[in-house]
Amino acid sequence: MKAGTTTLYHDLRSQRGIFLPDKESNALLAADPENAYSRLFEKSGAGALKGEVCPDYTKPGSGDAAVERATKLYRDRPAPKLIYLVREPIARLRSHHHFISTQHGAANPGAMTPDLAASLRDFPELIETSCYASRLQPWLDAFGSEAVCVVRFEDYIADRVGTLRALAELLGLPDFDPEAIQAETIHNAGESRPVATPFWRKVMGNGIYRRFIRPWLSLEMRDRIRARLLPKAPSKPEPPSAETLRELRERLRPEMESLVDLIGAEHPLWNEEKASQK
Repeated sequence: MKAGTTTLYHDLRSQRGIFLPDKESNALLAADPENAYSRLFEKSGAGALKGEVCPDYTKPGSGDAAVERATKLYRDRPAPKLIYLVREPIARLRSHHHFISTQHGAANPGAMTPDLAASLRDFPELIETSCYASRLQPWLDAFGSEAVCVVRFEDYIADRVGTLRALAELLGLPDFDPEAIQAETIHNAGESRPVATPFWRKVMGNGIYRRFIRPWLSLEMRDRIRARLLPKAPSKPEPPSAETLRELRERLRPEMESLVDLIGAEHPLWNEEKASQK
């Protein structure tokens, strides 16, 4: 979450030969994942590469269930290709906090506030989602390192086309089209993201809208409507205090060291001192 998954979703969808349903379909968490995937992929073309983009599969509280069900689903099938996006962990945590604390109703079930220090105390998932080694280990145990590709958010944003070219090769996509990638567009960025008010959440959750209107609107059309009708997210809260920052660094340092070992990297993925200064 908040590591570029929405942008990667749009970049992958731009390629002919790849079929992705709506982001965060959560098929692995359905009561019957095999049936859920059958419904999701029923409109995919013959021979298309099929997949989904869903941050919930590596979140605390849902990640373990996702791994368990994926293991059963692929017991007699070739292993899936798994892409895991990671971002400098404190930057990701702050973006996660801003995203949830500006939501309303069911999208903010614990009533998280803009107070970062209080939120870190009351919502451990903010830190735990940035514990990348712990989140990734069950997937490595289930499918092996050869099935998993870890992509650094900062590298991806710096070179969208280059990253997608490498992923296309990994996925076995025969015809990669760099021109289809809108590299100037960042999707779901915290500062420009529209926020659904309680009224609009009722509208979007209405059965008539979901059954008769939404299916006729493309993803791009829905995004344009949301951008025009919904208010923008408020500014990000103040950065963490020096004490909070020090505590976060101490808590996350072992995870970052373990991640380096897990993926066989030669150097740390982020410079801790520069990240803290930023």
